[in-house]
Amino acid sequence: MNDVAISATRLSVSYTVQNADLNGYHVLHGGRLLTLADEVGFLAAHGFCNRDCLTVAVHRARFYRPCPEGELIHLQAQVGLTGNSSIWVQIEVTNNQKACVMDAVIVYAAVDKQRRPVKVGQVQAETPQEKKLQQYMQQLKTNLA
Repeated sequence: MNDVAISATRLSVSYTVQNADLNGYHVLHGGRLLTLADEVGFLAAHGFCNRDCLTVAVHRARFYRPCPEGELIHLQAQVGLTGNSSIWVQIEVTNNQKACVMDAVIVYAAVDKQRRPVKVGQVQAETPQEKKLQQYMQQLKTNLA
């Protein structure tokens, strides 16, 4: 298993808020946004390790602003930290004005066909911003132990 740069794990998906996504206040339902974030996070985790991945935990999700029907949102994900089989993914959701809608850290486990954890490679931080992200995720992980 070779080390992979964090920058090589980045991906972005755009989504238009639909009527079926709305809550009683006629804005994007938080649970629906978490589902979208989990799906994009999975794509980043799977792309990193080329294995099936299962969601283990959402360690932090913050909602900053509502999204009305028809708004285009951009979901960006990147792997920031790995463990033996764990893959820690940062997700940031922005609108067309580049305002943050939500951010989250979601952890996945790489698994085999029998859903047993499998070892993954390491992700490498190269820039100061990536190193800060990796330190933050390591702190989250340490605080859970």
